[in-house]
Amino acid sequence: MLRRFGPPVLGLVLAAALLAGLGTRVGSLPPLGMLLDPADGLYRTARQAAYPERAELAIDGLEAPVTVVRDARGVPHIFAENHADATAALGYVVAQDRLFQLDFIPRVASGRLAAAFGPSSVQTDRFLRATGMDWGAKNNLRRIRKEGGKEWKLLNAYTRGVNAYLGQLEMPEELPLEFRLLGYRPTRWSPLQSLRVLQYMTFDLTYRTDAARYATLRRRLGPRAYRRLYPRWATGLFSPMVPPEESRKGAAGREEREASASSNSARKPRQANGPPPTVRGLRSAKSLFAQARASLNTRDDNRNKLRGTPTRGFTSGKGSNNWAVAGRRSATGRPLLANDMHLSLSLPAVFYEAHLVTPQANAYGVAIPGTPTVVAGYNDDVAWGLTNTSADQIDHYALGLTDGGQAYRFEGEVRPLRTTMDTIEVNGGDPVRDTLYYSHHGPVLMEQGAGDEFGAVALRWVAHEPSRTLQALYRMTRAEDAGELRDALRYWDTPMQNVIYADSSEIGIVAAGLLPVRKGGGGAGLLDGTTSRNDWTGRVPFDELPQARAPQRGYLFSNNQQPTGSTYGHYLNHDWRTGYRSMRIDSLLRGKKRHSRADLKRYQADVRVMQHAVLAPLLDTLGNGGALSPRADRLRRRLLGWDGKASRGSRRVVGFDAFYRALRSLTWDEVTFSGEVPTPEDAVLHQLLAERPQSRWLDVQATPDRREDATGLLRVALETAADTLASRYGDRPRPRWGARHKVLFRHLTQNEALSALSRGPVSYPGYDATLSPARGDTATHSAAWRMVVDFSTDPPTGQGIYPGGQSGTPFSPLYDLHLKSYVNFAYYDLKKPRCPGALADGALARLELRPK
Repeated sequence: MLRRFGPPVLGLVLAAALLAGLGTRVGSLPPLGMLLDPADGLYRTARQAAYPERAELAIDGLEAPVTVVRDARGVPHIFAENHADATAALGYVVAQDRLFQLDFIPRVASGRLAAAFGPSSVQTDRFLRATGMDWGAKNNLRRIRKEGGKEWKLLNAYTRGVNAYLGQLEMPEELPLEFRLLGYRPTRWSPLQSLRVLQYMTFDLTYRTDAARYATLRRRLGPRAYRRLYPRWATGLFSPMVPPEESRKGAAGREEREASASSNSARKPRQANGPPPTVRGLRSAKSLFAQARASLNTRDDNRNKLRGTPTRGFTSGKGSNNWAVAGRRSATGRPLLANDMHLSLSLPAVFYEAHLVTPQANAYGVAIPGTPTVVAGYNDDVAWGLTNTSADQIDHYALGLTDGGQAYRFEGEVRPLRTTMDTIEVNGGDPVRDTLYYSHHGPVLMEQGAGDEFGAVALRWVAHEPSRTLQALYRMTRAEDAGELRDALRYWDTPMQNVIYADSSEIGIVAAGLLPVRKGGGGAGLLDGTTSRNDWTGRVPFDELPQARAPQRGYLFSNNQQPTGSTYGHYLNHDWRTGYRSMRIDSLLRGKKRHSRADLKRYQADVRVMQHAVLAPLLDTLGNGGALSPRADRLRRRLLGWDGKASRGSRRVVGFDAFYRALRSLTWDEVTFSGEVPTPEDAVLHQLLAERPQSRWLDVQATPDRREDATGLLRVALETAADTLASRYGDRPRPRWGARHKVLFRHLTQNEALSALSRGPVSYPGYDATLSPARGDTATHSAAWRMVVDFSTDPPTGQGIYPGGQSGTPFSPLYDLHLKSYVNFAYYDLKKPRCPGALADGALARLELRPK
């Protein structure tokens, strides 16, 4: 394992040399001979990875001196006289550690990747610009600049800090490795860059391009079958975020009206779409989204091509867990809070650990490089953690174009499309002209077909709306009790998050953010953009968002599941993932009277496969009676004897994986589900098996001579899995799960030319939707930050870890310092003293910043 986490420098140089030779360029990569120059090559770049033990620097705009002490892991502890100065210091140290990451993420959000990665990224840039991410960021910046409040002050302070570090890098040889390999210089920082980072997180957690796919399914299935297989509300197999007793009370005393609205909706399901889009509109949407996906995923012979995931938006696997127990359910008598956010496992890491101390606050947590504050963590009085709400925050409208694609029809009128001419700069190529289109709905994705035929889809997305999330985070870091933290969440807009919080006496949770109110009620599919029937009319008021405080049961949790029961009075989403993780943590928290800090860490490492827990009773009822082959029956009995844990040493999880994959594949084998359409969730499959065993969807298409019911389907799945295992392993013992199941920490860009900067794959436990998630044979998404906070001490005590390390420089030992501890579920103590002297022992470096 240590070998796999070792320094990659030699491997990188050799791989690059084999690719191109020492005197030629690879795409936009520089000649390798330059990188091997003994004076100004990689050796000079490597020297930049070390921190000077003592340093001083004057920065414009500081009001007072600031001291930064880096501990043994390189975590900066920032001691300042005010929050603005602490923010400037944060900008400086993040730039020192993560300069390439600071440059890359805003490039994604603004569609400026070709300027770094060359011609192969032009189509990706076109798509990213058309989403309106950058347009929304610029609109938000105008609001913030006009208001001139705390957000503007923080953004400018952070900008001063980043640019102070950039100002020290006079020569290209002093830049981080990725800049040298790709042959470009970083952009100077600005407040807009920070807002682009926040837009990227909204894109990563809420942007979806599956509207046309759901429209296709609705057309193929018809309304009745569609509602059964793709219900708006989760159909069992989840535990809601808001406890049942809190739902009955109603967060803001709206029980009667909400129940009435839900009852009416249940009697007559509302069709959110209005009249369906034309066939031309549907085909255009499918083509547009297919083009978008192709631009993000296509691989060619250019090794400088991006692989796509950083630019894809929301994908399954991005989620999170958080939970908290009240004092009466804690072994210490005081609340405990845990959070693990599931995002891409990248190097450099998604998050950056930091400690900020001012006379007003003592906050420790993780920031996203580019944001001028920590986003999850704790101070001396409160703690908070995040999970994605998974709310539907984007709509797609099929436009009826006219006038040669320069206008569109809306409510009987013809409205002109607004256009903006733009230029895509290209590293190693000529600039490319680009045209951006806008309707009153929002940005427009355009496609020109044969002749004068055009297709267009307009977007309405929360990333286009004003966002005060920075103000919310600023208030959260300074909150002195749970009530103040909850009030800070009134300013949270995007992306919508389930924010769990605690102080020394109270726990609570809020699904905070901009939840749109749709005139048509909301729903799946491509909407008719020629009418106002599907317009957004406002947002759900804060006090009506799903939330709970001081629950009777003594604990709260969220795991990206449907946050409420079906009596909630507002539309939230239409395709909730099966809530296996919520079921598991609910059982763990409910099943023990009092929980310790060690318990909460153990729950974060839990790998109980709830799919097995759900399916085992059905397998148990099968028996054999000669209906199964001996090989398939042995598999069935092994699965029934398995403890359901996807641990590294387990062999039986290999058999279950084969069975589970076969079961899903055989169930949804109809032509209806062909192509790139989402298949129904496991909750629907289980409902069919348990409650509708004669359903036509359970029939196996490969056996036309007979029609399977639920029992027949399970038997065919067992036989198929047994055959698969026999063909793969023969009479040999099946491998242990850890020998087959891995985790991979990919370089941030997932660029082919930079693959030597990745780490792994290495053995890892877990399964799809275990509390510690690890989807697929090689997991690339899991906990990007684990944290546990204990309020039994004053101030509270924290422990945490994230994959990777503080430094984004591959030559630094801090680049992958945490990985061995991370894969073994170890934690670091999060020390947050109020004075620099307490960190003298073991400190790596000390930086003194002073006003210029």
